[in-house]
Parts: sequence; C-alpha cells; structure tokens
Amino acid sequence: MSLFKDIVNINNFSIENIDISDIEELIGKLPRNGIIDINISERGLIYTLEGQNICQEHIVKIDRLISVLDSEAKKAWSKAALDKAKALGHKTGKDKEWSAQADDDYITATNELALAKACRKWFENKISYFSGWHYAFKTFIKRDYSIENATSLNISRYDSSPVKRTEPYPVKSDEEDDDNNWGEVDWG
Repeated sequence: MSLFKDIVNINNFSIENIDISDIEELIGKLPRNGIIDINISERGLIYTLEGQNICQEHIVKIDRLISVLDSEAKKAWSKAALDKAKALGHKTGKDKEWSAQADDDYITATNELALAKACRKWFENKISYFSGWHYAFKTFIKRDYSIENATSLNISRYDSSPVKRTEPYPVKSDEEDDDNNWGEVDWG
C-alpha cells in the first residue's frame, strides 16, 4: 500500500542532495537542433511527460521543506529579537529588530529558505521546458498527420471491387469525335 506520507516525507531530505541525473538524461534525449521527424516526436512526447512527472514529484517535497524552513526562519528571528537582543542589552524595539536581522542563526535559516525557493524555481523552469517541448512535439505530430491525410488518397472511398458491365463499352465514330472538338469551348 502506498501512503501519501511517504511521498511528502522530508526526513533526511536536503536540497543539495537531490539527484537530477534522470532529468538531465531526459533533456539529453531531446533534440538539440531543429530537426524533428515523426519518430523523434513520438518518443519526445513520452520523455517530456516523464520529465514533468519527475519534476513535480520533487516539487512536493520542496514545498514541504520551504514551509518548514520558513517556520524555522521566523523562529530564529523571534528568538534573536526576544532573547538574544535582551541579553545584548538592546532595549528599544528597533534595536531588537536590527539585532535579530543580523543574528547568525536567522541569516542561516533565511539562506536555507532562499536555496529551497531557488530549487523550486529551477524545477518549475524544467517543467516549463518539458511542457514547451511537449507542445512542439504534439503540434508537429498533429500537423504531420493532417498533411498526410490531406495529400494521400482517401482509402476509405477507394473501391477495389471489379466493375461488372452488362453492356459493351460505347464506341464513338470518327464523325462524333470531329464534332466534339476534343472538349474545346465554342466561344462564338
């Protein structure tokens, strides 16, 4: 049985240790030039969906980590403003605020939070990258099939059964051919 808590578990999770090799591998499978054919497009659709899925799975954990790090940064600021600033002899609210903003624990917590937000942005950009390629592949395939259908014989209307004639083919005399003028229009 799969549990959602296993998906969002951030114990022993760190931004620096996220393995992005699978994402880089998928990016490596996408075209680097403008040459695309139907086979590349069909494979590319699968790669782009897989890439989006991998990125979205990471974003779930990163969002949870951002929430935890935001709480830790607020806690570090409060502790610095209420306890550490008082111990340093700061009496006014503004002095305590400045002291809290310069506190090493608070700075460390906000830097970790900024790193987590940057990581989330990176994964969002990769999702957008895969989404753009997915749209390009889908559009190419749709266009390719529509061109193929427009230019080829419509096999559904083609009747391969032999024609059975009960009468002989009509034969025209040479006089009838001369009168016909071979389809020329009489403008007179």
